Amino acid sequence: MKYALNWQFYRLLQRFRELGIKITKKTLVKIAGYGSVVMAIFFIITAGYIYVIIQDLKHKIDLASVEGTDIVQAPSTFEQETQVNRSLFEDYLLFSGDAETKKSLDALMSEDFMTRVGGELAIHGNFDLPALRVNNCDRYRCLQNRRKFTDIPASVWKGLLGTEDFRFLEHQGVDPIAIARAIVVDIIAMKFVQGGSTLTQQLVKNLFLTNERKLKRKFIEIVYALYIENILSKEEIITLYLNEVFWGTFQGVYLKGFHAASLAYFNKVPADLDEFEATILIGLLKGPSYYDPSRGIDRIKERTKAVYQRLKGLGLVSQSEEYEWSDEDWKRWKKDFDRRAKKRNLYSYYLASQNSDTTLESFEKLVLYQAVGEVEEYLKPRVRDADIGIKILIADVNCKSFDCESSFSYYSKLQRDKRAAMTTERHQVGSLLKPIVYETLVELGKDYDDSISTEPITLNLKSGSWTPKDYSKVKVDEIELRVALQKSKNIPLVRAASEVGFDKLEEKLDPLFPRLKKPLGEFPAQLLGALELTMEEVLKTYSDFIENKCRSIVDDDVTFEDTVLFYMSQAPKTTISNLAKSPLRDALVFGKTGTTNKGLDNWYYAFDGKKVYLIWYGVESNRDKFDLRLSGAVSSFLIFQKFMNSRGKQISEIICSDTN
Repeated sequence: MKYALNWQFYRLLQRFRELGIKITKKTLVKIAGYGSVVMAIFFIITAGYIYVIIQDLKHKIDLASVEGTDIVQAPSTFEQETQVNRSLFEDYLLFSGDAETKKSLDALMSEDFMTRVGGELAIHGNFDLPALRVNNCDRYRCLQNRRKFTDIPASVWKGLLGTEDFRFLEHQGVDPIAIARAIVVDIIAMKFVQGGSTLTQQLVKNLFLTNERKLKRKFIEIVYALYIENILSKEEIITLYLNEVFWGTFQGVYLKGFHAASLAYFNKVPADLDEFEATILIGLLKGPSYYDPSRGIDRIKERTKAVYQRLKGLGLVSQSEEYEWSDEDWKRWKKDFDRRAKKRNLYSYYLASQNSDTTLESFEKLVLYQAVGEVEEYLKPRVRDADIGIKILIADVNCKSFDCESSFSYYSKLQRDKRAAMTTERHQVGSLLKPIVYETLVELGKDYDDSISTEPITLNLKSGSWTPKDYSKVKVDEIELRVALQKSKNIPLVRAASEVGFDKLEEKLDPLFPRLKKPLGEFPAQLLGALELTMEEVLKTYSDFIENKCRSIVDDDVTFEDTVLFYMSQAPKTTISNLAKSPLRDALVFGKTGTTNKGLDNWYYAFDGKKVYLIWYGVESNRDKFDLRLSGAVSSFLIFQKFMNSRGKQISEIICSDTN
C-alpha cells in the first residue's frame, strides 16, 4: 500500500516537472493535507445544511398532520313544528361528519322526524344534527378537510399511483429507473418532455418547495424525498399527498385535498364516488385550472379517458365498461356543475367554518349565508356592477356593542376589517329609526289614534324652504298616527313633529340619536333618516329604546298593545306586508325597514323577544354613480325572512319581562 502511494506521488511529481512546474514531495503532501481539511469542512457544512433542511421539513410535516381533524363544533338542533329547506339540509349533512348523506335523510324520514312538503321539510320532533367538519385550511377562501388513509377510497389512491408513480411501492423516494427512462426520452426528443420525479418528490415540490428549475431546489427535493420515505409509511405519504394537493377552485373557494374536491366537483363525500368519478378527480390533478369544467368539458373528458385506459391496462380499475360515462353523462354532469357553481353552498360552508361566534348554531350560519347569496343573486340584475356590501349583526337584546360575547357578525367583504366596518363606517339610516321618533311624539302628547293630515307641508328653514315627500301617495286626506307609523309615512310625521314642537322633540331625541344636528328645527330631515350611524350605534340605539319600552310595560306604565313594539310587530300592516311569508308573517316580531332615496343604503332591524337582528345592504364605493331604487324590504328584509323561516327554529315573539 505504501509502495503504491509513493508510486502515485512519484508519477504526480514527474507530471509537474514535464509541465515546467517545480514542486517537491513535501509540498505535495501539504497540498494533499489542505485538500483533506477542505473536503472535511465541505462535508461538515453539507451535513449541517441537510440537518437544517430536515428540521424545516419536520416542522412542515407537523403542520400538515391529520391529528386534530375530528369534529369539534357543537351540533345544531331542529325544533319540532318548524320547517327547513330540504336542499339546505342535504348540504348540511354533506358538509358534516355524516358520510352517508342520503341514508341519513332517508332514516330521519322513515322515523317520522320529518316529512317532505315540496322543497321544504316539515320537522315533527326535536333532534340534534351532526356538526360541520372542521376546515383545516388557514388561507383566505380555502377549504380543506384532512382525512385518514382509511377514509380514502381505494379507487382514488390507486388511480393516483397508476397515473403518477406506478413504482411507488418499490422505490425509496427517488426512482433511478424512472430517472433513466426520462433521460432517454428527453434525449430522443431533444427537449424536456418527461420528468423522473416520484410521487414523493411531487409531494415535496407541491407542498414545500417551488417549481423553479435550479440545482439547489432539486437537491433539497431529493433530500426531502429520501427523508420523508424514511420517517413516513407509504400510506402516510399517500395520505399527505391527497390531503394537501391543490385541486382547483369552485364558487371562489380554493380547494385543497381530495375531500374538498369531491364535494366541489361531484357534490358527494369521497366514499360515494364510483371509480370513474375518482378517475376524473385524479385527471384534474395534472392541471386543475387547465382542465376546469367551467371552461368546457372537452379537455377533462379526453384527459379522463386517457387516464382511465391507463388504469385499465394496469389492472387498477374494473375491465367492465359499466362505469365509463357516455356523452350524455358528461353533459349532465356539466349542467349540474354549472348550476351548483351559482348556488354557492360550498362557499357558505367555508364561511360557516371560519366563524367562531356561538350565538348561531352551525346550521343557522349555513342558512344565513345561503340567504345572503340568494338575495345577492336575485338583486344582481338591478344593482349591475355596483360595489355591494352586506353587514349583519345578531345579538342578545342586552348586547349594546360589537364586542359583546353574545353576538354574531358577518361582513361580505372578507378581505376588509370587519370590526372597523361595524364600528367606524357610517351609513344613512333612512326610515330605520322612525319608530323611536313616533313613540317619542306619543310621549310628548300625541296619541296613536290621532288623525293627521296627509296634505303637503312646507317648512321655512334658514337654508330655504323644505317640503317632505312620501315614497307613495296616500289616497286619503287624513291618516291615523298608528297607520302612518306602520306605513312609514313622512308628511304625517313632520306635521306631528311641528305640532309638538321641534325643541321638545330635540330634547327627547338628543340622548338617543348619536350626532344629532341641532337645532332640530333647522335640520328636520333627520327625523326622516338624514342621519348617518354605524352598525354598532344603531344596535345600541335600538337596544336602549327596547329596554326602556319593556321596562314601561313590565312596570304597568303602559300595555304592550298600546306601544310601538306591538304596532310594528304586525307584519301584514307594515311596509313588508307584500313580502312577508308564514311563519314569520304570523309572528309578533318587531321589525323596521330603512331606505335612502336612491337605494344606496338599505336596512332591516328586528327584535323577536330574545335576539335583535340588524342587516345593512348597500353600495360602498362610487356611490354618486348609482341610483338603485332598492328598498330595505326587497334586500335586507328578504335576507332576514329567508333565515328565520328555514333555520329549523320556532320563531319567538315579543314578551317583555324583567330580563329584557
